[in-house]
Amino acid sequence: MDAPPRTEEHLLDDVDRDIIDQLRVDGRLSFGEIARRIGFSEPTVRQRYNRLVSLGIIYVAGMYDETKIGGIAAHVGIRVAGVPVAKVAAEIADHPNIKYVACALGYYDIILDIVAQDAQELGQIVLQDLRRIRGISDLETLTVLEVMKDTYLWQGFRDPIPANRAGRLIARPSR
Repeated sequence: MDAPPRTEEHLLDDVDRDIIDQLRVDGRLSFGEIARRIGFSEPTVRQRYNRLVSLGIIYVAGMYDETKIGGIAAHVGIRVAGVPVAKVAAEIADHPNIKYVACALGYYDIILDIVAQDAQELGQIVLQDLRRIRGISDLETLTVLEVMKDTYLWQGFRDPIPANRAGRLIARPSR
């Protein structure tokens, strides 16, 4: 019997997840600090980080709020008809002002985020650039007025708890 094909999900172990958890809290942590927190050596953390990056599992990037630097941001929901969703999503992803594209289940087939210098540029993207793409049947734009929260830390992910090499949790210091 053949073994099932390995996916990126199966390539991760608890140490990889611990590294990801530490970076999720602070993407600027040094490899040395991450190593200290999870109980492994700095070279081990560096090697595993490089592997995770090369596999496309993680990347570290600076985030900004377009509305605070004078631009405009919008979320867009798109319904697709008559064309494969992945084909439309790939064409949308080529646009330089579209920063996020995801195929979805539900009312919309594609969800995307747009950033623009002003309302005129946003209108150009939505009313002309996107509407030219074959297969887009419906499109709804939600313009962002103010960002109240933008984080990759959300309930359900593990808190960064130091672990020893055996993987057992070390008790948090009492306060």
